[in-house]
Amino acid sequence: MKITRRLNRKAFAAAVVKQLKKYEISAVLVGGACVSIYTNERHASHDLDFISPQAHEKIEQALAEIGFKRKNNSYKHIDSDFYVEFPSGPVAIGNEVPVKPDGGFTYRGTQVQMLSPTQSVMDRLSAWYHWSDHGSLINAILICESQPVNLDKVRRWSKLEGEEKKYEQFLIDLKTNKKK
Repeated sequence: MKITRRLNRKAFAAAVVKQLKKYEISAVLVGGACVSIYTNERHASHDLDFISPQAHEKIEQALAEIGFKRKNNSYKHIDSDFYVEFPSGPVAIGNEVPVKPDGGFTYRGTQVQMLSPTQSVMDRLSAWYHWSDHGSLINAILICESQPVNLDKVRRWSKLEGEEKKYEQFLIDLKTNKKK
């Protein structure tokens, strides 16, 4: 699949994953890109974060073959506004390590692994719980408004994180936001 500016986020992610698979590189889509996909771009960012156990040198070789250039920890293609980053792994949500991703999609025959909506809510709440990142709280709410989310699982995980009070505030904000 050729990288062009007309590719949407899912198509772009699938093109990256397809190329990585040619080099037997596994990768899981995490972070804000999951929020963007699950909220139909209500949260828009240009980066796609993938967690991969492979060395950056091997990833760089695979992506260079289809026109990506590495700059620091980002991989940019001249024909796209999206760029790719590979934060260190393994896949984790708060103190839960490792995490098996429960989400994904298939685009033109390419399976893309990603966090599920519930896991994405937990991932965003983790940033709010630990760093008071209010934008991440908003993103968690946006996902809940757009996708089915297992709030019992989120509550249990929040308790393990020691964040029952912030979880209760999240529920209040979620209900308040739904009334708007």
